[in-house]
Amino acid sequence: MTQDLTLKVEEGLTDGLDEIDGRLVAFNRERSDWNSRYFTVELRDAAGAIRGGAGARNNLGVIEVSVLWLDEDLRGTGWGRNIVEAIAKEGRRLKASRILLDTYDFQARSFYEALGFHVFGTLDYPTGNSRYYLVRDL
Repeated sequence: MTQDLTLKVEEGLTDGLDEIDGRLVAFNRERSDWNSRYFTVELRDAAGAIRGGAGARNNLGVIEVSVLWLDEDLRGTGWGRNIVEAIAKEGRRLKASRILLDTYDFQARSFYEALGFHVFGTLDYPTGNSRYYLVRDL
């Protein structure tokens, strides 16, 4: 082991994390068709305020949704479905084969299942919560 190295935990997101991520992406690109393309779906009101939306990327031919939100007063009105369908439409345009996302037991599993997603994995946390990994073919 090299003696002049230091190992330290840093609080929060750092420039070091950006560099580490960049190195991993470069490694991945050398070994695969790593062609990630990020996109955002935004739902805004007449004043331009964000009311909901999603962040996703096309990664290796699969749309990976990292975040999806809808203001509480808009839930049950069809806007959540519209956001997911906008993701699916963009996924098809990008020639992706599936949408991948995850949700916790206190979030929106039944919503996603009603839109054709199915659970393919579950992670149970020591807190008593569960995280569900879901997929839907495009």
